[in-house]
Amino acid sequence: MAPPTQAPEPAPAPSPAVARLQAAFASLASLFRRRRRVILIGAAVVVVGGVAGFVALQPVPPPPVAVEQPPAAVAPPPRPLQVDAEGSYEPGYQFSVMGARFTRLTLLPEPSVTFTRVGTRQEAGCFNGTVKADIVQLTCEIDRVGVMTIDGRFLTRTATTALDRPVLSALLTVRNARGEIVYRARDSFVWRAPE
Repeated sequence: MAPPTQAPEPAPAPSPAVARLQAAFASLASLFRRRRRVILIGAAVVVVGGVAGFVALQPVPPPPVAVEQPPAAVAPPPRPLQVDAEGSYEPGYQFSVMGARFTRLTLLPEPSVTFTRVGTRQEAGCFNGTVKADIVQLTCEIDRVGVMTIDGRFLTRTATTALDRPVLSALLTVRNARGEIVYRARDSFVWRAPE
């Protein structure tokens, strides 16, 4: 014979504190279901307001320091060459040939040499000449003297403003009408501004 089956025991009644909690959760769930849209909007407003307040309370970063950039380097214009400087070149030693004293050499606008006699000044043009930034080679014909050749080089490439500094060194040779050398020496010239 089978033992008699017993009916299950009823679940014990919850304690009053648990019953109150269950009732509170049930009322909250019911309230949430009824006011779900209002609660979600309110929560979104609180979150957005909190983020905005947090951002607003952050310290302001210092303004960026502006560093002024130096202007781009502009190349200065090229300095004029001594060969292009208008004016004359005076020798360090003024020699005389047949009573005429050599006083200056002019390169611009046309190459020429100047000899002086008592009370007169004689300028002689030069031909077969080469005047470049580094060399000067001239042949000049002088009345009653002969032919003078100048074979020199510039001691400074760029134009000088120093009036007492040699800028041209040259070998000067003077031949008379018969072709004989009557003067030959190396001399240094200083530059003089045009008169």
